[in-house]
Amino acid sequence: MQERSFLELLRVHEALDEAFLKHQEALMELRPLDALGWLEQVRGGIAAHVRDEEGELLPVYAARAGRVEGGGPELFVAEHRKIQALLDELVASVRAMIENPPGRRAVLLLFDRQILYKSLMEHHDLRERRFLYPILDRVTTPEERAAIFARLERVG
Repeated sequence: MQERSFLELLRVHEALDEAFLKHQEALMELRPLDALGWLEQVRGGIAAHVRDEEGELLPVYAARAGRVEGGGPELFVAEHRKIQALLDELVASVRAMIENPPGRRAVLLLFDRQILYKSLMEHHDLRERRFLYPILDRVTTPEERAAIFARLERVG
């Protein structure tokens, strides 16, 4: 059996980043309906990722990691809530653009707001790379990791 690493979950981040870029490309082309589709895909992917982390990973991390300065489980949960709330706001903004087709300036203003989302995601990704996934790899056995991945794949 090949050992799995929780760092594999970073591929989810890469896929979400790509979908967000496609969303922004559609915005640049003043295609808000397409932009909304991509953004909804991002929001759904984030929701699934949060469900996986909070349902499967963070309970193990909280129980076994000990005190991690700058990487406590409550920080991950707080970031999840901020990211999801910001995505909800961005979706509402794009929906409004469908009702009232945007000009370039409206798109620029939305891009400015999206900088916060991208910054939050970058920070969250770094925290997971630095703390959550490597520590989970250390505090779980290969068998436990395989079982967790099996549950994630069944749900996902």
